[in-house]
Amino acid sequence: MKRVAVKIAAFLFNVLYAICKLGGRRKEVLFVTRQADTPSDDFVAIGNAYKGAGYQAVFLSQRLTKRAALAYAVLVVREIYHLAKCQVCFVDRYDPVISLLHFTTAPVEVEPGEDYVRFTEVPVEPVVVQLWHAFGAFKKFGYQTVDTAEGHPLSEMELFKIHRNYSWVICSGEGARRPFAEAFGYPVSRVLPLGRPEYKELCDERAVRNVQPKTVRQDTKTRVLFAPTVRKYDKSVHPFADLYKHREELLDQELFEEIWSFHPLDVGEAVAGSVPPTLENADVVVTDYSSIVYEAYLLGKPVFFYTPDVDHYCKTPGLNINPVVSAPDIVALDEQQLLEKLKAWHDAPEEYPWGAFESFVGQSFEGAPKDPAKALVALTGSDK
Repeated sequence: MKRVAVKIAAFLFNVLYAICKLGGRRKEVLFVTRQADTPSDDFVAIGNAYKGAGYQAVFLSQRLTKRAALAYAVLVVREIYHLAKCQVCFVDRYDPVISLLHFTTAPVEVEPGEDYVRFTEVPVEPVVVQLWHAFGAFKKFGYQTVDTAEGHPLSEMELFKIHRNYSWVICSGEGARRPFAEAFGYPVSRVLPLGRPEYKELCDERAVRNVQPKTVRQDTKTRVLFAPTVRKYDKSVHPFADLYKHREELLDQELFEEIWSFHPLDVGEAVAGSVPPTLENADVVVTDYSSIVYEAYLLGKPVFFYTPDVDHYCKTPGLNINPVVSAPDIVALDEQQLLEKLKAWHDAPEEYPWGAFESFVGQSFEGAPKDPAKALVALTGSDK
């Protein structure tokens, strides 16, 4: 039944797309997201850069929920219309409409050793750019996680043609290219380390605020941000949920102030399209496998990994970078170790092992341009 429904949807999408293509394209750039009702800061910044190059920017933002099903259906029709009219389209997650449409495509070369590649043709009209919403390539995702508890069955991914039809996939740096290529199913040559505008924003913010490894403020408590990643499988262990249950007895309340920030998808909220204020206000971050570590790194904030479930997590969904291996000095495998590391950092913040954090981050930002928005305009301009 599901297979029939997908085929019918694909047929209707492509009929509407063919009709909308009549009359040709215009100098338009389209931005589509299904995770929030407003465009992200990244999309706005890129849209402004395109406007400066003479483009009209169109933003389609609708969080997909059961209550918003009708609104989303309207969005789908609008999306197909603009896909038929635009020259460039940006998405920040999987988009079912784009995956099912038949664009004008061109073949791409697959190098030896890239046997994971699933898509050997990419759109040339319009140019479709996957600007993935997370920095780095910490945990595995996409086609790296097929048939795991946290991932999707391969049969389902093939049925919906998930991640099909990207001209380019954008990652944060050289170190993320191969993992992104595997996750999306494209040759490494189609994954470019051009970053996101948030990279420039964070670097600029650190420069302005002169955020450096520093001593704890003497006149106030140390703010500790607990920010775990999302658990998609409802039977997955969740060490942070266990910590939260006895949060009032967790840390010395005279020394620390706790800030809890569970992943928006874990608590049924829209995904933020900008740097969370909780991170900007924190002194130190505790996470497990969240890409917030990269934002913290760019802001110069110390991070500790709390990973008592690391053996399980390595199996599903899996890790591209295991902090236990790459940065053991800032990893806590149990609650007692975590408390000891936080207390030691509080007492002597200048002794925080920044080298371990640097080792974890590695080449995640290597090769990123100073102004990603301008670099993206230049890239897609060469494809028209």
